[in-house]
Amino acid sequence: MNPETMRGAETQMYYPRTSSPNTGETMDEDREERMEALRARVRRKKEAALNDGVIEEELVVTAADIESPHDEFSEASQDWFEMADLDADRWRNLAAALIFVGSVLGMLSAVLILQGNPTELLNSSLFAESEAVDISGTALEDVEGHGVENVTVELLDARSKAVLQSTSTDAFGYYSIQNVAQETHIIKFSKEGYLTVERTFLPDNVGLDPVTMKPGNGTADPQNDEQALSGWTLDDAVSLSTAVGLLTLGTALLGVQSAVEIRRGKRYRRSQYLAAGALFSRGLIIVGPTLILFGMIVNLFAKEDFEDERED
Repeated sequence: MNPETMRGAETQMYYPRTSSPNTGETMDEDREERMEALRARVRRKKEAALNDGVIEEELVVTAADIESPHDEFSEASQDWFEMADLDADRWRNLAAALIFVGSVLGMLSAVLILQGNPTELLNSSLFAESEAVDISGTALEDVEGHGVENVTVELLDARSKAVLQSTSTDAFGYYSIQNVAQETHIIKFSKEGYLTVERTFLPDNVGLDPVTMKPGNGTADPQNDEQALSGWTLDDAVSLSTAVGLLTLGTALLGVQSAVEIRRGKRYRRSQYLAAGALFSRGLIIVGPTLILFGMIVNLFAKEDFEDERED
C-alpha cells in the first residue's frame, strides 16, 4: 500500500473517532432543549390556570376546620333542645290554663250551692236566731175535699199533753200557729160531727201535711207525721247542700293547686293527682270537669319536661 493510500485511511479512521465528542454535546443540547420546552409548557399551563381563576393550593387543615363541624352540630342540637323545651312549656301552659279555668268554674258552682235559697237558709235551724218557728196547714173534708171551717186546732206538749196554743181554721180550712219551739209536739184537730185527729210532729218552717176530717164521733187513731219526725227536713237539706258545696269548693282548690304545680314543672305525678281530685268540682255540671280532663291529657305531652320525670 502506497503512502498516500495509508494517509487517507488514517484520515478516514481519525475523523470518526473525533466525531464522538461532538455527538455527545449534541445529545446534551437536545436534552436541554426538551427540558426547556417542558418547563415552558408547565409555565403556560400555570399561566392559563391563573387566568381562568383556578388556583391549585396546598391543602391545609387547621384546628378551626376540624372543630367547625362539631360546633355546627352542637349549635343544631342546642337549637333543637331549645325548641323542644319551648314546645313543652307551651303544653304545660295550656294544660295549666285548662285545669285552672275548670277549677274556677267549680268554685263558682260551690258558691252557688252554698248560697242556695237565702230565705230558707236563714230560716233554718242552722242560722235561726231563735229556736221557734211558725207552722201552718189545712183541714180538708174527707168526701168532697174542701176546707173545713171552724176546726179547733190545739198545740199540745208531747209529754204532759198540756195545751200550749190554740186556734181555728178559716173558711178555706187554713190555720197557722206562731212561735212553736222546735221539739216534738202533738197537734189536735176537733169539730162537732167529725172524728178528732191527733198528730205527733216535729215543727219546722215547712207546712204540715193536710189533715183529713172524717165524719163521725170520737177520736181517730193517733197519727205520727213521719215526714216531720224521721223524714227529710229543711235542716237536713241545708246540711247536705252545705256539705256538697264545701266538697265542691275543696276539690276546685285542688285544681288550682294542680295548675300551679304544672306551671312550676317540678312534680308531674302530684299535678295529675291533684287534677284528678278536681274532677269532682262539677263546675257547671260537666263543663268544668271536661276542661280539667283535657288539661290532664295535654299535660301528658309535657311529662318529660317535669323535674321528677327527668330524674327518673
